[in-house]
Amino acid sequence: MSRCIVILPFLVFMISSLVFGNLRAEPSGIEVGMRYGAGERIPGRFDGNLQQFSSTFNPLVFSDVSLSGGKTTNLYEGFVRFLLDSRSRVGFVVGRNDWQMLRLTEVTSDFYYTKLRSEIYSYHVLGMYYFTMPIYKNWEWENGLGIGFTSADWNVRGYSIGELPPNTQYFNQRGRLRGSGLAYRVETAINRRLYEDTFLQIGLGYHHVAIDKFSGNYNGETSSFYIRADGKVGVIDDTRIIDATVSTAQTFRRLDMNSGSWVLYFSVFQRFLD
Repeated sequence: MSRCIVILPFLVFMISSLVFGNLRAEPSGIEVGMRYGAGERIPGRFDGNLQQFSSTFNPLVFSDVSLSGGKTTNLYEGFVRFLLDSRSRVGFVVGRNDWQMLRLTEVTSDFYYTKLRSEIYSYHVLGMYYFTMPIYKNWEWENGLGIGFTSADWNVRGYSIGELPPNTQYFNQRGRLRGSGLAYRVETAINRRLYEDTFLQIGLGYHHVAIDKFSGNYNGETSSFYIRADGKVGVIDDTRIIDATVSTAQTFRRLDMNSGSWVLYFSVFQRFLD
């Protein structure tokens, strides 16, 4: 599916160039706009790994994990685009993408109950290329393709409670992790001219982020989410990962995030011609 998403805009660009290549180019200028979008995440490996969360790496302790939320996103962006001719633009997009609250609950065989709420949001800067085609009078069809950088914050709040009375123990869970990586965008939209140089845009886009690791402060220690060889995922202090590797005879790698979402967006932009 993702290959089709990337190939389709290129085909549109090529066909459009052939059909409309002889039309007169309009003067150069810029377009400045703002955008809001709401989307649906596509569950992937990141969600599957969190389903294997474990508060302990003891192989004799079994756990049951449930994961909910995190399925919708909200997108906020501003953009600047430079007109190359009457149909081609290049530009930059700066924005933020917020996930719905992600909730994780774990119950273990040694009588521990853990509940975590994750707030995940990312910032991105994208370089974009756009191609537009006139449809009818004040209507245009626009397609865009871009790549850039993203930085994501992962804030964790929750608690763990365990052992039977009267030895019951309660632990706060607090984490603030950060990761960075690449972001990709493919989009298609319809533009409607409202006034002479003011446009309303309605479109559909696919936004993908690829982050290879998260690290930061978790319960007062510099930590990361790690995956061990048997697939279990947990938080380990970065300074103690070697001890954990030796004591459990397991290899560990940091949890990565490859996550995409479909976004329905609405934009308003102003065109300034030279």
